[in-house]
Amino acid sequence: MSVNHSSDYLTHQWVVAGIVSSSSRFIPVPFIDDLVRDQCRRFVVSQTLEANRANANVTLDALKPYYADNGGCLAGCVGAIAKAPLKLLLFPIRKVLAVVTSVRGVPLEIMRMVLLGRTLQRYLSDDSLEIDAVFAARMRTAFDQSYSGMDFRVAKAAMNDALSHVSGWKTSAMETARQVAAPDENVKDDLEPSQEVETGAEKVQQVLDRPDIVSLFAEFDRRFDAQMKQTLL
Repeated sequence: MSVNHSSDYLTHQWVVAGIVSSSSRFIPVPFIDDLVRDQCRRFVVSQTLEANRANANVTLDALKPYYADNGGCLAGCVGAIAKAPLKLLLFPIRKVLAVVTSVRGVPLEIMRMVLLGRTLQRYLSDDSLEIDAVFAARMRTAFDQSYSGMDFRVAKAAMNDALSHVSGWKTSAMETARQVAAPDENVKDDLEPSQEVETGAEKVQQVLDRPDIVSLFAEFDRRFDAQMKQTLL
């Protein structure tokens, strides 16, 4: 399975979602980072589905186990309520750590969003696969295991360098993240990022085209496909 690298627009959407999601770590509001991250992941998946409309039998709802943190609505709501007091208690510490580790966390979040969309794109291109909720859950397990075993140091350094040349991307991305987290906001066709975020995404896309990063993608693909086979054993 391979990815059609001509879909620059789609890759751009993945990167924008990663930048917006990563910026939520700088917003001093409890729970907003979790909410923004979930919305951005859903956006990545919905955009990827839209770009693969030929595979109309796959729905966003069926893919929820792949992109969402909670398996089911009831279980997710109960779990979130149970964890809320502890999250509030630890919020100041978590936020300080998130900001301190942003040099590492921002590029990793961008890479995760890109790989989330890219992997789904690869599997949607295979007409022989029946992607339902069970298959999506297998994909999530394979994704997490593959992602945790990757060495992204080169990508982190390159992305940090690329974004360092874009003035104002962080503040602009935070504003978009606040809009994403607003109570009346649903997943839209466009995250409506500012020019600063768009420019940052363009710089990151240039990094993704580097031969060493392309090799990194190939290594992730190999690990993911191997993990998918393992889930059948």
